[in-house]
Amino acid sequence: MNRTRTLSGTVLIGIAIMVVLFVVFIGVIWLLQTLDAYQTEDAVYYANFYTYLQNIPATQMFVIIFFGLGLVGVLAKLISSQLKRNFKRFRNEFYQALQKKELMDPDKFHFEEFRYLCTLINPLIEKISFNEMQLQTVIDAQKSLIITRTHDKIINVNRAFLEFFNIDSLDQFTQNHECISEFFSKDDEEYYNPNMEGVNWVNYVLRNPLKEHKVMIYKNGEPHIFSVDAKMSSKYEMYRVVITLIDISSIEFERRNLILDATTDPLTKVANRLKFDTILKQQIELSKRYDNSFCMILLDVYNFKKINDTYGHPVGDQVLIKLAETLKKSIRKSDTVARWGGEEFAIILPHTKLATGEKIAEKLRKKVASIREKGLPRFTCSFGVSEYNKEQNIETFMHDVDTKLYQAKNNGKNCVVSR
Repeated sequence: MNRTRTLSGTVLIGIAIMVVLFVVFIGVIWLLQTLDAYQTEDAVYYANFYTYLQNIPATQMFVIIFFGLGLVGVLAKLISSQLKRNFKRFRNEFYQALQKKELMDPDKFHFEEFRYLCTLINPLIEKISFNEMQLQTVIDAQKSLIITRTHDKIINVNRAFLEFFNIDSLDQFTQNHECISEFFSKDDEEYYNPNMEGVNWVNYVLRNPLKEHKVMIYKNGEPHIFSVDAKMSSKYEMYRVVITLIDISSIEFERRNLILDATTDPLTKVANRLKFDTILKQQIELSKRYDNSFCMILLDVYNFKKINDTYGHPVGDQVLIKLAETLKKSIRKSDTVARWGGEEFAIILPHTKLATGEKIAEKLRKKVASIREKGLPRFTCSFGVSEYNKEQNIETFMHDVDTKLYQAKNNGKNCVVSR
């Protein structure tokens, strides 16, 4: 059985030891003074220790006071160090008990006061554990994915999280992964990636509470879109972030489909005039702000009315569909093709000079002229190409491109005009 002592008892023992040492020190000085009196005629002789205490010489008094203060300092330092070690140990044991939801062991402490504190704290820890069990039950009832993490690791998840990743426990997840962000899709810029603007995604969400945060995670090849929220708490040197991911896939896909329907030509499935106008305005703003060059191509199907009159409108529609398909396959990912109206199509080429735009238009012209599709007549297109000039507004720029397309038509069709 461990021996215990109280803090007050320890302090009293220390004071008693200090008093004894102090008295012994004075006694030693008195003995030395007495011996000196026997050996030296002019030395002062004190009959007893009590008499000496009443008539201590000034020089010896200074030494005695200095020694006494030294004793007090040493004793205070020893007691302070002992208390600091015990308080630090108690604090560490307390935090560990809180984190692990385990009761504190009083036998680990020598001082009775700390043991008594353990008996007071343990019922609180039991109550906290019970409340957390109830809280976990509530969290597990949520359909959203809920994650609790510290600075560097996940410490708790709910049942919906485990079911989404088809695992039995958090340990099974952390054996192979450090963070859920490892599953974030990077294919769509609309959704977050592990680092947003050079900042960890959790910190980015915390710093921007008014923004709408969304991530995309693939499960079994199917995309799931989540709305993300994060709340931070920090107390008693413990840092926690609770992250909630709400599955908004059905709402998000419906929203995207509505946007797609509103900005896509229903026949050719390329961008419509509304979408094209938006992108053109953005390109003009970027060009003015960053001095970026870009080109626009306007093209028209030669004798499209004759195709409709000869083969019928269904065949004419198939010609437009095949043309749009060919254009989409032949341009870069950063380029945009749109149905301008009727049999006219427009293409925006970002970061492109006029010479390059002319080459791209010539390549497209040859591609279109070489189309051979069963059930479709052969057809060709005329192309007008212009590079945006910062002095132009959107109307003058469009007029310039349209004028070059008109020249291409007058030059014998199936050609490119850029100058």
